[in-house]
Amino acid sequence: MNARVVEVLARYEERLQREDSVVAGFTADEYLENRDDCLLGIGAATGRFLNILIKAARPRMIVEVGTSYGYSTLWLAEAAATLGSQVLSLELSQAKIEYARARLEEAGLVSVVTFAAGDALLHLESLRFKVDFVLIDLWKELYIPAFDHLYPHLADGALIAADNICLPALHAAAMKKYVDHVRSVPGIESVTVPVGSGIELSRFSYEYEEGHSRS
Repeated sequence: MNARVVEVLARYEERLQREDSVVAGFTADEYLENRDDCLLGIGAATGRFLNILIKAARPRMIVEVGTSYGYSTLWLAEAAATLGSQVLSLELSQAKIEYARARLEEAGLVSVVTFAAGDALLHLESLRFKVDFVLIDLWKELYIPAFDHLYPHLADGALIAADNICLPALHAAAMKKYVDHVRSVPGIESVTVPVGSGIELSRFSYEYEEGHSRS
C-alpha cells in the first residue's frame, strides 16, 4: 500500500477515533439525529479484511452501497487498483460524495471509483452488469431491500459483505432480520465473521439455487 493511501487512511482513522466515543454515548434518538455528521466508518480491521478478500477473490466489478464519507471506499479502491477492477459507490448525499472524491484524489485512486448520487435502491434496480463483490453499509433498515435489489444482478460466486452485524447494539434487531433473510435466499451461503463490528459474509452460487429462479 503506497504512502499516499496510508496517509489518507491515517487521517480518516484520526477522525474515527475522535468521533467513536461520542457516537458510543448516543441514545437511539441522538444517533438518528446526528448520524449524517459522523464518519461511522467500518474501521481499520474490517477495511483490511475486505481489502485482502477482494485481492484474493479478484472481482471485476465492486459495488459499495453507502459511500458515507469514503473511508471504506478507499479500502475498496486500493484493492481494485491492484487488480485493474472498478468500484461503483452509491450515496444519497452529494456532499459526502465530494468529501470522498477529494480523499481519493489525495490518495491517487479517484480514477478507480465511479460515484452515483441519489437513492441507492433505484440505482441497484437499474444495474446493467453482473456484480462480483458488494459491500452493504448504509442505513440499517435498508439492508434487506438493498440485498433484494442486488440479488438478480449477482454473478456466480459473488461475495456480499454487510457491516455492523454485531455492533452497535442499537442495530441488533435489524441485523438479525438481515441475517435471517439472507440465509433463507436460494443460492446463498452465509457466515458471520467476527471482525470489527461484525461482517455477514455471503456467497452466491448458481449451483445452490436448486432450481429456484431469481426474480
